[in-house]
Amino acid sequence: MKDKELKEIFERTCCRSFDSSKTTTIQDLELIMKAGQAAPSAKNRQPYYFVGIMNKECRYKIYKAAEEGRKKQFGNLSKEELEKRSIGNTGSNDRSIYEASATILVFRELDENYSEAKDQSENLNIKEEQGVANATYSMMLQAQHMGLSSGWICSPLYIEKEIREILNEYGVVCKDNWKPRAIIPIGYCSRKCIKPPRQPLSKKSVIIK
Repeated sequence: MKDKELKEIFERTCCRSFDSSKTTTIQDLELIMKAGQAAPSAKNRQPYYFVGIMNKECRYKIYKAAEEGRKKQFGNLSKEELEKRSIGNTGSNDRSIYEASATILVFRELDENYSEAKDQSENLNIKEEQGVANATYSMMLQAQHMGLSSGWICSPLYIEKEIREILNEYGVVCKDNWKPRAIIPIGYCSRKCIKPPRQPLSKKSVIIK
C-alpha cells in the first residue's frame, strides 16, 4: 500500500521552529490560500476569509497578543505548568507566528442572511466550522507539497479584540462577521520535525464488511 500513499498527508507535521533567514513569496502565499478555497464546504458556501501576513512587525504583535491569550485558555494552570504547555512537539509555540516567513489568519465568515430551521441552528454552526477546518488543512497540505512547513495555532480564538486592533493598524478592517479561528505559520523548518505517533488504526476505526 505504500506506493498508494499521498506523501504530503503522511509526512506533514506541525513545525515548531522556523528558519527566520529564509523567506517565502507573495506568490507562494496566494497559491496556498487558493488551495484553501479548493476545500469542500457545505453547499459550497465557503464560510471563511483569509488574511495573509508577511509583515514581520505585524506578526510580532500578534505573537505577543497570542502569548497573553494562552493565559485565558490555561487560566487554571500555574506559571510553571503554563510554560510547559508552550514548548515541545505538541506545545502551542505561538512564537512561530513571528519566526515563520509568513502567516495566514483564518477567519470564519458568518453569513447573517443564511438560516436554517431553529432546531438545526447548531448543525449549521458545525457545518460552517467544518468548512473552515477543511480550508485550513488544505492550505497546510499545499504548503507541504511546495516544500514549505506550517503549523496550526488556535490562539486567535482567545484574542479576537486584539487581532482586530492589530490588523486595523495595517489597513485591514475586520468585518463584524469575521470570527478568528486559527493562524497558520508558513516557512522553512530550522530542524527536522518529528511527527507525533498516531494510535493503531484498529483503535480508531472499524470497517463494516
